[in-house]
Amino acid sequence: MTVDVSVIVPTFQRAALLDRCLTALSVAGASCAYEVVVVDDGSTDSTGDVLDRHLGRLPLTALRQPKNAGPAAARNRGLSESRGALVLFVDDDVVAAPDLLSRHLALHQAAADEQLAVLGRVDWHPDLRVTPFMRWLDRSGLQFAYDTWLQEGPVVPPYAAFYTANLSLPRRLLEAVGGFDERFPFPAYEDMELAHRLTARGLRMVYRPEALAWHARPIDLATFRRRMAMVSTSAALLREAAPDFPLEDDHLLHHDRRRRERWRLAARAFVTRSDEHRAEHYWAQIGHAYAAARATVSPGTA
Repeated sequence: MTVDVSVIVPTFQRAALLDRCLTALSVAGASCAYEVVVVDDGSTDSTGDVLDRHLGRLPLTALRQPKNAGPAAARNRGLSESRGALVLFVDDDVVAAPDLLSRHLALHQAAADEQLAVLGRVDWHPDLRVTPFMRWLDRSGLQFAYDTWLQEGPVVPPYAAFYTANLSLPRRLLEAVGGFDERFPFPAYEDMELAHRLTARGLRMVYRPEALAWHARPIDLATFRRRMAMVSTSAALLREAAPDFPLEDDHLLHHDRRRRERWRLAARAFVTRSDEHRAEHYWAQIGHAYAAARATVSPGTA
């Protein structure tokens, strides 16, 4: 059977979220010929049971990595085992809208551009309580740029917003550059580094918010601090892997504060509950997490 769209989902230790992701994809793929390739990146939770339950419910290929190697390696494994001419990358904590696959497919068919990637939108799931931190995160530009500089239409340069939570492109483009760089062990910069290489070969990208999916996992400050530490480690690797990548992190380092000042900002934000004071608190915490992780990474050790 011809496959129009191959959906590739790397997953690690998120069985419940993966279950929700796959349930949504079983609906989203109903109007086109599709396959879902899930790569279990060495999970030790009930991910295997979730995959077994979905094997008869959707055209699913379930692959398992012998050990956790990161989303770059997992996506490459999924790419090698998939068949569709169009590849749609979706994260395991993302819930697809019912028309997500048909939207991506129709947008590519209408564009008839073999050098085109389509970036869809990811919003917080309606079931989630959007906290002050999550609202601030949307405006910060640290996670996605949907609510900052992104506008519907061409994204220039493509690597500035190449978010593999909800993004499609022709398979042949990925194969032409050898896929993702598997030296990246964390979900940070591995997608932008790939897009940087693709851009050098003529990649174009458009942002189409009607290709909608939802982020089903809430994020708090402590979780995002840990993420920014991983981002900092990946940034050091990016400098080695792609020295000409225009990586700008001075703004993060600028927000680093000493412990006493971080405590003061946290206390003030708690007392006043003002958006301005919360923002200063969040930036100080995240800037410190990024700077502290950067200080532990020596050149050549990322």
